[in-house]
Amino acid sequence: MIFAPHTLQVKVITPMETDEFGRPIPGTGGESWQEVCRCRCDDNSTKEFTSENGEVYRPNYHVVCEKKISLKAGDEVKCMDGENIRGTGKVYMVKNTNYLGYSEIWV
Repeated sequence: MIFAPHTLQVKVITPMETDEFGRPIPGTGGESWQEVCRCRCDDNSTKEFTSENGEVYRPNYHVVCEKKISLKAGDEVKCMDGENIRGTGKVYMVKNTNYLGYSEIWV
């Protein structure tokens, strides 16, 4: 993709380790952000999606990634513009293209 000014990151949650008795070990586990790919994050409040049970969703951001990604609905992501957060939220829908090698995400 020629125009990809932002960086897509996904939240990774590491569970706490346990000792031989099953008790959690303090200081282990936690949350971190892992870089996925370069992307373009656009504000989007005009597109509507209707779920199978009739609920209407209006995603706040439309993200186009420069490669096929393995994110799924419910993952927490953020788009970074340098050191600033461009957009953040939970993934509603992911679409991978067959031939062009890019992905679209609605957050």
